[in-house]
Amino acid sequence: METNQLQNNDAEMTIDISKIFNVISRKKWTILIVTIISALLGIFIAINIPNEYSSQVQILPELESKDGAGGLSKFKSLAGLAGVDLGSLSSTEAVRPDLYPNIIQSTPFLMDVLNLEIFVSKYKRKMTMSAFLEENKKQELATKIFGESEDSDKDMPVINSKNIPLETIHLNKKQDNLIKDLQKRVGATLDKKTGVISISAKMQDPVIAATIVRYCQDYLTDYVVNYRTEKTLKDIKFLEERLNEAKRRYDNALFSYSSYQDRNKSLFLNIAKDEGKKLQYEVDLSYNLYSELAKQLEEAKIKVHRETPIFKVLEPAQIPVKKSEPKRSVMVLGFAFLGLILSIFVVLARNYKELGFLG
Repeated sequence: METNQLQNNDAEMTIDISKIFNVISRKKWTILIVTIISALLGIFIAINIPNEYSSQVQILPELESKDGAGGLSKFKSLAGLAGVDLGSLSSTEAVRPDLYPNIIQSTPFLMDVLNLEIFVSKYKRKMTMSAFLEENKKQELATKIFGESEDSDKDMPVINSKNIPLETIHLNKKQDNLIKDLQKRVGATLDKKTGVISISAKMQDPVIAATIVRYCQDYLTDYVVNYRTEKTLKDIKFLEERLNEAKRRYDNALFSYSSYQDRNKSLFLNIAKDEGKKLQYEVDLSYNLYSELAKQLEEAKIKVHRETPIFKVLEPAQIPVKKSEPKRSVMVLGFAFLGLILSIFVVLARNYKELGFLG
């Protein structure tokens, strides 16, 4: 009895599937027309989407050495003869490579990019990055159909610039939208296995894409170098000022002592001898101070050289010769497939009674 029931269920299923194919066959022209219309819509959208070009640069940052002297330990004995102590140079932590993408996505950097003057091959002239993005916004299909959105600052409270704290960024809505657009177009990734940093930019102009990638590379390397050496460079400037003062002090002390000796070649009074000793002490003190500052200055210069990171460019920025987006053929096929599926679904839904979907 169970076998007969299974056979009846299989027969009902066969009948249902045949009904579905019959309905689809009867409405094939409707389905075909809807599919063609969807494909034409996909063609229209694909044609009106501007080309996007991607450029990428790959760099390998210098990794921290396990040697506390930054690889200069082999020069310790030689530097010791000159009175320079390399052992006192402690290592400084660098910006971790996993933070490099955050630097590229930071608002101060993107504001610099917006003010960057670039050459636009499409218009054969130079313009700022912000003007280029605004012009691209006008060429988008959504803007042509629905018009430009009004990003006014009417809803924002009135802020007096005098009340804004120092080093605080104040953006209007227009600038905020441009920065968000740039954050989608510019980025960096870190390969944790190899340590390679990949910086990429996607723009509607191939020359601009390569220009922005190179600018990101220079900004990132300068940022890391400045982070590593800023403190030591300030120390060098301070030591140079103190060294000049110490030199003037030593020269004055030496001149005073030499003048005193010239005036007092034959000394009989103890008071005069004591005065000479004081001048001699001043010369010795000035010389020792000058010598110590000179040694510290040389140590600081060596420290700057040691702490300056090296970035090896594995793949330089290139002007792309092919577009990266959009994939127009994929878009057209996707719209055609979507139209096919929707048309079949609508046809079956309208003939649900014939198919017996409700029993």
